[in-house]
Amino acid sequence: MGAPLLLLLLLAWGRGGSGAAPARLQPCPLRVTCPGPYGQVSQRQDNEHRVSCLWNSTVILRYRPAPGAGPEAEEEQPPPPPRCLWFLNSAHVGNTSRWAGQVVLRAGHAPPPGVCRRLTVRCSSASCAAPECCHHNVSIEICRQEVRLFVLWPQTRLIRAGEPVELGWCARLQSAGWQYRFSSRAGSPATLLLPSSEHREAQSPAIYPTVELQRTCAAYYSYRLTVRYSEPGIHGASVTIEQMPQISLSISFKVESALLHLLSISSKLLSVSQQPLSLSWRLQPLTLSTLAYRLVDTQARGGWLHSYTSFTLPSNFCTISTPQSQSEIVVASVYLHVDVKRFEALSGELHLLNGTLILTTGKETPTHVNLHLGKTNSSTYIFRYSQGTFHTSAENNSPISTDHPNTHTVFYQHEELSYLLTIEFLGFQWYKLNMYLYMNQKRALFGSLAERNLEVHVFSSRPSFLQNFTYLVWFIPAQHPMLQCEWTFHLQLFGTHKDHIVQSSTYTYSDHVKNATRFVRHSALPFDADKYTAFVAKVNCTTSAPVPALLNVRVSNYTEKNIEAPVACQKKECKLRLVWIQRSDRRAMILYKKREESFYLFARVVADCHIGLSVYPNWYVYPVKDTKNPPDWSTQLNSSLFYGSEMVHFTVPSNTLDYGLYLFFFTVKIIPIGTKTVLKGSDRIYVQIERPKLVANISGAPFRVVDFNESWTLDGSASSDPDPQGGPMSFTWYCTRDILDYDTMKLTPRKKCNPSQTDLHWLTPSGPIQRIPPESLPGGAIYFFRLVIQKGSRTSYADLVVAVEPGPPLILKVTCLENCGSTLIPTERFALSGKCSNCKPSNKPIYHWSLFSDSKTEISFDWSSKTSTGRSGAYLSIHALTFTKPAYRSYTVHLQVSTWDGRTSSYSRSFKVNTPPQAGKCNINPHRGIAFLTKFVVKCKGFSDSHLPLTYKVIVASNVPETTKVTSVVENTFGTILYFGSMPKTPPSLLPAGMPSHKYTLTLYVQVCDSLGAFTQVTLHVYVRNPASTQSLPAAFQDLLASASSLSTAGTSGSQTSDVLRAGYLAYLAASILNYVKAAPTPQLPQAKFRETLVKTALNISVKNIMEVNQIVAVLSEVTEEVDEMNVRSQDLAIRKLTEATGILKTLRNQIHWSEEAEIQTSGILRCLSNILTTDLLDLKNVSANGIEQVLSIMENVTEVAFRGKVPGETETLMETKHWNITLKKDEAWNITNAFRTGDTCRNCFYPTLKKGNDPGLSQDAVFSAAIFEFDESPFTWLGYTSQIISAVLGFKMAETKANGDLVGITPERADIFLARKGGRSTFRLVMGPDTTQAYTTGGFSFDINRNTTSINFQIMTKLKATFKVKVFTDANLTHAQPIASFTAFHNRSTVASGNGTATAECSIKGPYIVCLPKSLLTVIAQGSSTDRLNISIVLETHYVTRYPTRMLVGIYVFNDQCLFLDEPGGLWSKDTCRVGSLTDWQKVHCVCDATRKRRSLPAHSATNIKFLAAKVVVLPNTVDLGRNLIAHIPRNPLTLITVASIFGVYFLLGIWTIIKDRAEKEIKQIMVLPDNSPSDEGSFLVTLYTGSRCTAGTKADVALQLIGQNGRSKFRCLWHHPAPAFQRGGIDCFLITTKKDLGDIHSFKVRLNNDSSSPSWYLSRAEIENTFTRKAWCFMCRQWLSCAKGSPLQEWKFPATDPKTPLPKTDYFLINCNKRLTEYHLWFSVFAPTFGGAFTRFQRWSTCLAVILFTLLVNIMFFNSDKNEESPIYLRYLRSVTVGIECALLTIPMEMLIVALFKYSQKEPTPIVTKMYPEAKPESWNCCVVSENVANVIEAEDQMSDVNSSPGAKSSQRPKSSLTTNYTKGGMFLRRSTALGTTIRELRKSPATEPVLCWWCVSVAWALVGAITILSSFFIVLYGLSYGYQTSWEWLIASGISFLQSVFLHSILKSVLFSALSTICPKYCEDLTWVTQEKHVEVHITERTKSAGEKRGAS
Repeated sequence: MGAPLLLLLLLAWGRGGSGAAPARLQPCPLRVTCPGPYGQVSQRQDNEHRVSCLWNSTVILRYRPAPGAGPEAEEEQPPPPPRCLWFLNSAHVGNTSRWAGQVVLRAGHAPPPGVCRRLTVRCSSASCAAPECCHHNVSIEICRQEVRLFVLWPQTRLIRAGEPVELGWCARLQSAGWQYRFSSRAGSPATLLLPSSEHREAQSPAIYPTVELQRTCAAYYSYRLTVRYSEPGIHGASVTIEQMPQISLSISFKVESALLHLLSISSKLLSVSQQPLSLSWRLQPLTLSTLAYRLVDTQARGGWLHSYTSFTLPSNFCTISTPQSQSEIVVASVYLHVDVKRFEALSGELHLLNGTLILTTGKETPTHVNLHLGKTNSSTYIFRYSQGTFHTSAENNSPISTDHPNTHTVFYQHEELSYLLTIEFLGFQWYKLNMYLYMNQKRALFGSLAERNLEVHVFSSRPSFLQNFTYLVWFIPAQHPMLQCEWTFHLQLFGTHKDHIVQSSTYTYSDHVKNATRFVRHSALPFDADKYTAFVAKVNCTTSAPVPALLNVRVSNYTEKNIEAPVACQKKECKLRLVWIQRSDRRAMILYKKREESFYLFARVVADCHIGLSVYPNWYVYPVKDTKNPPDWSTQLNSSLFYGSEMVHFTVPSNTLDYGLYLFFFTVKIIPIGTKTVLKGSDRIYVQIERPKLVANISGAPFRVVDFNESWTLDGSASSDPDPQGGPMSFTWYCTRDILDYDTMKLTPRKKCNPSQTDLHWLTPSGPIQRIPPESLPGGAIYFFRLVIQKGSRTSYADLVVAVEPGPPLILKVTCLENCGSTLIPTERFALSGKCSNCKPSNKPIYHWSLFSDSKTEISFDWSSKTSTGRSGAYLSIHALTFTKPAYRSYTVHLQVSTWDGRTSSYSRSFKVNTPPQAGKCNINPHRGIAFLTKFVVKCKGFSDSHLPLTYKVIVASNVPETTKVTSVVENTFGTILYFGSMPKTPPSLLPAGMPSHKYTLTLYVQVCDSLGAFTQVTLHVYVRNPASTQSLPAAFQDLLASASSLSTAGTSGSQTSDVLRAGYLAYLAASILNYVKAAPTPQLPQAKFRETLVKTALNISVKNIMEVNQIVAVLSEVTEEVDEMNVRSQDLAIRKLTEATGILKTLRNQIHWSEEAEIQTSGILRCLSNILTTDLLDLKNVSANGIEQVLSIMENVTEVAFRGKVPGETETLMETKHWNITLKKDEAWNITNAFRTGDTCRNCFYPTLKKGNDPGLSQDAVFSAAIFEFDESPFTWLGYTSQIISAVLGFKMAETKANGDLVGITPERADIFLARKGGRSTFRLVMGPDTTQAYTTGGFSFDINRNTTSINFQIMTKLKATFKVKVFTDANLTHAQPIASFTAFHNRSTVASGNGTATAECSIKGPYIVCLPKSLLTVIAQGSSTDRLNISIVLETHYVTRYPTRMLVGIYVFNDQCLFLDEPGGLWSKDTCRVGSLTDWQKVHCVCDATRKRRSLPAHSATNIKFLAAKVVVLPNTVDLGRNLIAHIPRNPLTLITVASIFGVYFLLGIWTIIKDRAEKEIKQIMVLPDNSPSDEGSFLVTLYTGSRCTAGTKADVALQLIGQNGRSKFRCLWHHPAPAFQRGGIDCFLITTKKDLGDIHSFKVRLNNDSSSPSWYLSRAEIENTFTRKAWCFMCRQWLSCAKGSPLQEWKFPATDPKTPLPKTDYFLINCNKRLTEYHLWFSVFAPTFGGAFTRFQRWSTCLAVILFTLLVNIMFFNSDKNEESPIYLRYLRSVTVGIECALLTIPMEMLIVALFKYSQKEPTPIVTKMYPEAKPESWNCCVVSENVANVIEAEDQMSDVNSSPGAKSSQRPKSSLTTNYTKGGMFLRRSTALGTTIRELRKSPATEPVLCWWCVSVAWALVGAITILSSFFIVLYGLSYGYQTSWEWLIASGISFLQSVFLHSILKSVLFSALSTICPKYCEDLTWVTQEKHVEVHITERTKSAGEKRGAS
């Protein structure tokens, strides 16, 4: 309708435009806005007639009157609303004719990305009618937000560190509520918030990187900011909108450093005084993009090392001679590429002469830098040309050492060049120059030469008609003369098939051709030819085909480029360029068309030819199955069905093709006119003829309003399929409260239509018609239903919007059930009923009770302990005594009810609490007395209350609350009433004796009650003992009986209540005397007779109120206490009186509605009934069935009394006596099933199921009560089966509570009852063990049954989760028998028969591990036997394996049960009413009872309505264990004994070896003094050599050593050690060497080896040399193999001293430390270490190893012994052994650490290292030790020359010879040395005492611990192990082996490696290593040879 109207308006405007008067334009009468969640958005072009909106899944457009145009504009009569048409992109979307409203655009109107949709509003009104007047249109632009992020400057994207970067972005929309967050982690600023409103004006077009971006941002809001990056690298920046997380843009760019490293050079070692250095450089621009740099050594020193970066290329250049003179050397000659304006030429020189650096730039004045040689260790100079030095640093101006290089650094910058110079001076004599060249990048953009792309343009000229050749021309940029020689061109021409080379030519730059453009003048060159150099190659054309050509362009050796350039040698031919069937998507292979629609195809043909053409097109159509397989070409469709089959335009009429896939094949043949050439082409396309779309239709309007209580229908049956073929159509219904859920087809959790809904599917999702029941949807909400229909692969849907009217308000009816007076009685219960009358169970009402104070503040109330209902039910019952101490004057109970549909209602009830009387004091006088003789008086005072008068009640407590419990009673004060009245003082009264168990303490309760019924209770305790003599008791009894009888007789004549109470109390005292006399027999009191008399007396006492009921019940409970003294007459009289009292109590309970006191009385009645029932059952032969029936009737009435105080939903009440229990439960019908589902908490469980159906007498709100009676022993002994009943007798009664409170008994339709089995279950433990093959575990048993047995069941009881194979045999002889049946018993599912087709359907009992032998199987067994007794054998097998026969794994319980049902006590047990259920097992019997008749109503008082149930056992067969016949005998295994004996044997053998090694090492611990040491020597050094621990590291060669010091060097000294061994692998050898003079500081030493031994190689790890006089030591890290082959010349090795301040290599330190830990701390490896040191000897370590391994074996065997009864699969046994081994190895670590600590850290005197000089060596041996005579002479000459060349300074430091000689002569040197070496060798480098020191006796403790562990472990290992079988012993041995291997090769090694690795993290120095002189003490002994030598010198 909108389109014709729009046409009429346009026509009207056209007419108006053609007339004389133009149309008036009025403002639009409506104002349109679209506020989003973040406010109104806008675009730059917005005005009053244009509005912008942000698309956000749904757009809501609100319109209202424009200012001055609305109804308020007219005072008298408002104008009519305008009529407006709404168009979305010219498509009509709706009309409006109101002043205000809204229009919603949903997902179907979403604009595509980057495009806006325009919504136009065109209005007409009565005040402005066309064509004279028109309103302005309003345009609404609906757009998505679009943001562009870009770099404004620099646009090269190459950014230098520190320079500003201009970033910008532009956005289509802006809003005042938006903020842009800019983030850049490494930039400054790192983060920034920029409001969307702070945009800038349109920027200049020149600043944008691209034209497209400039055009886009011209209409957008623009933003820009500046950021800087200080660090080079790849950095990024991002811009996000805080309120729109879907907008996030990022950009990245590369930041480069300011200086670019080009090259590095390094000189050789030059002399400071003799070799000055001179360098000159020159930077020369060759081209705009090429720079040349040249560095020349003008002094030709040579020896230069250089390296280049990827930005430079070495080159000798073409026009420069290299070198220019003989005195110059070119150090570096490179060129590089830049992209910047022209560079200026730079040059400079560098001179270094005698420590002065001279820098010259061009013709400027030189700059001198004095490096202060000899004054500073290091210095730094930084300066720029023409600006001077602005930074200088000098360190350590003190005199410097010449041992280390002194470095001076100079940084020099000149224009674009920067130099970093380092000059290293070595010992004032030598120096070395390092120079690093950098280029400033701020002016240049450098490109890597490796990435350079050669610019080469190749062209081919056309061949001439008269000539058979053509030209190949290529151009390159013109090159600088210095670079022209580096270009080379190699051209190769191939044959047509590239199989051979036709022509090959090489060209250089000099072969270029001028004016080469004439060869290609017909082509438009893409460059300026004047700036390029051209090369021309002539090509002969032998054929008309193109000639393949390959041009190789090479520039020097760093880059090349290959270009394929085919040469055109033929004329242009006709070609078919394109054959293509047009389609909308070029990539589409299939077009989809409808059968009922016609369509056409168009083929495009493009040919390239210079002459006319003849075209022959054809179309072919083939049916196909799919696109992968070719069609059957013979099935072409008839072309007459189509139009244009021989044209490029092909038409397919409608309904021509059936449904399916077709191939449309187009071919074309083109023939150039006048030629025989035929050009052919083809194309194909697939067309799928689809079925029509399904039509989904929901009957009715698309928007529907329904009532909450209305039943309505969703009808989708009108949906249809235009194509009737294809099978049925499926219907699926969905529902949600958010239509956007259909976009993702996922239900939002809070948008459910119904709480039962789990996903989008409706509750009943299938079917065309859905009936929605009333109240199925919450009211006051809108729901979106969707019908989806599907047929095959086609789908369609229809939507329906349903608005549900709000439901009716909830009607909450609150009724007070108990304690409903104006004030609350706190000593009684408070019960309320808060029912929602119009709520249904389907509404799922939720109740919530709250308690508020008078100030309307909610009180924190303990609802779980103070109430029996909680706070979440429709009923509330608050316990008595809850408000006895009220904190507030009044309270308010508040009830809140809510349903799932959102409706709520509440109710409040305020009440005041009647505060009990104010407590006073009560006492009893006297406090002690004698029962039945002493009279006591109770007196109270100080009680007050506002509700007078006060009454006093004194109760003598009985033992009833202790024996009979009622769980709903808060405090049970049952007892006889001593006094009741208004006087605060009682008359003197006798008291019964206190309980002996309570130390004769009697409890009295004094209740002071006000007039409203609230009381305050005071508890008194009095000591009342029994009389010392019983002689006076008969008289007292007679007096009490007479008084009670007289009072009871008077009571019947209408006396006061006090007399009745007094009579009852006296009768109670008399009964107490009888009970006491029972304990102390008295002949004067015959028990049975007097008890009968007492019962008669009680029978005469009138019962009118609850206190009188209390007295009667108290008397009877005391009389019937001694059950064996009650005769039948007494029982009958007592039952009659109890019946009367119970009836009165029931009547009173219905009148006064006090539950607490009534239930206290029921406890006394139940105690009486328990006593009577016990008395009746004492003599089973004379049981009174009538008496028991009356007892049950009284019990039933007691439950009715208790039910009066119960409310539905409260906690069940348990009435518990000594012999039976009663459980009371009350609930409504709708929750009856859940109410009785108490889980596993009940012992005997009752689960009723009410009858289903439309029963008018049974409503959902009906209240049901259930009483469950549990009797430990059967009360129906006369009915039989008593001895066979194996469970408690369970009785149950269910009743419905009517409106008037009456109870009507009902019978449930079904009841599931679980009866717990009583003690004496026939359970026996079955012997299980390995079978004879030890492949599985087996066990068996047998039993005998009668032939008539119907079925038998047994259950396997085990903790294992195993599967048992159960085999059934007919005899106990199982040797060759075959089973007649077999079963598979599972632990998690029912047993199944296997292999023999045994029917298990006959068995009703099914469960895990329960095996049923059905009647059919027993019948088969009976047929094979002629005896009455049948023997059945059962064999169990499982894959779990046990090592030994055991009874701990499996138990067997055999059972066969029946359920007995008793409808009434006067009937008989029935076996048919109830059956055994499927859940029966060894613990319980499951009985299922089904009602055989309809529900019947019986008055609760007419007769007992209790039904009884019990379980009896049919037969309990005797079982016989067959384990001895099935289980294999396991002999004792001596493997553990052999293992222990072997360990001890190995220990003793290696123990002897360790003792020998310990003794030998004690003798070796010495410092060896060389025999050739001279007493006149001035120097003395202790040399310690460490041989490595590597394989074959030791040597047998003779070692000679020379010390080299600051003052000279020693001679080579042979390290004589014979006969003691030395230089062994891992050994430490110390030698005392003297020198002729003091060598000063030792800086190196030399080692020589001879090559005469069998192993001349030696690995020297490290060495230490210590001056024994000055205590100064030097360390040497050698770490080198010293090896020489036999016969080779003598070799020597020199090792310099290690700087103590230089960190050691991490690898060396790790290896040394790890080796030390393995040889000293590894318990097992240290025993066999090559050398050994320390107080922890080898024998102690070996003994510790013995204790550890035996303890490990013991722990393993304890694990196996504790687990020998546990089962594991056979494939897991060995894995378990491995696991046990790992665990045991970890457990033995603490014991090992304890023993090692005791041995290692015990306090001992350090063992001194004794210096020993061996006897004088033989001359021949000594000569052979060193070298041959000739070599010795040479060495002597060298030593003398070294002494001559010693520096003068060294001589000055020598000691005076005379003094030293004197010391030697007097023997003082040896004395001084002895004294000095007797202390720690190195005092300056003592190791810290970090190790603990224990007492000396800890060694003895360690030995005792080793001995105890060894002996005990050996004993228990053998003791346990002899009982193990072969398999177990091997498993134990495997576990022990795992523990041993783990301890030796895993724990200790990993610990050593880990700690060594951790120690290398921080730098380590020499002092961190362990040196032998740090720890050892040295004692020097003067040998005889030394003394004799001294004597000789003295004589001389």
